[in-house]
Amino acid sequence: MNNTAQTCGRWASKPRQRLVQYIFSKLVVWRKNYRTRRHLSDLPEHLLDDIGYNESEVQKEIQKPFWRD
Repeated sequence: MNNTAQTCGRWASKPRQRLVQYIFSKLVVWRKNYRTRRHLSDLPEHLLDDIGYNESEVQKEIQKPFWRD
C-alpha cells in the first residue's frame, strides 16, 4: 500500500513540476523581452544603423508589451 501511495505522489508532482518550470521559463523570456526593448530604446542612431534598425522599427518594437514576442 505504501508503494502505491509513493507512486501516486510522484505522478501528482510531475504536472506541478512542469507547471512551475513553464511559469519560470515564461518569466525568464518576459524579463529578456523587457530588458532588450529597454536597451534598444537607449541605443544611439549610429548603432541602430549598424544593426539595421531605423527609428520607426525601434518605436514599433519598444511599444510591444513584454509578454509579446
